[in-house]
Amino acid sequence: RGFFKVMLRREIIERNPFADVKHAASGVQDRQQFITRPETARILNACPDHDWRAIVALSRFAGLRCPSEIVALRWGDVNWERGRLMVRSVKTEGHEGHAVRVVPIAPELRPILQDLFDRAEVGVEAVVPRLRDPAMNLRTQFERIIAKASVKPWPRLFHNMRASCATDWVERFPAHVVAGWLGHSPMIAAQ
Repeated sequence: RGFFKVMLRREIIERNPFADVKHAASGVQDRQQFITRPETARILNACPDHDWRAIVALSRFAGLRCPSEIVALRWGDVNWERGRLMVRSVKTEGHEGHAVRVVPIAPELRPILQDLFDRAEVGVEAVVPRLRDPAMNLRTQFERIIAKASVKPWPRLFHNMRASCATDWVERFPAHVVAGWLGHSPMIAAQ
């Protein structure tokens, strides 16, 4: 469907033969899991360093996509006074008005970010510079951290952290506000 949609948009074909075919995400519901705050605290305590604490906290308490949005995060994007992060999203930049969004800095995230900022080398702009290393295997290392924390692993490691953040936010804020913080429409958020 997607391939033919692109061909239609580029005017290579006149009609998409799959335009009316309905597509439902399969198996995603079976792989959803809420990561509790106590589980997250154990995981944060098991992190080997400050970079990993930031990766976990930014995924779980700010709903950032890992690695793309965390890699793009710069110290200039952190507004300490207003308690906000400016997040650039490669995934949604093609949609008008969705290239950048503003996300609140949760109370659980602030001390982790502050500690990382205090330790940052002069002139380093990236919040988590380690993520720029293409040899870094996030999933394998994160699985080790989860095991060290004695937390049962879940199938969609970073997706479920982001979804857990969304669940927490929706309990306290209007759905359209949360959708804006996450970088998608309320309809997508509901799905």
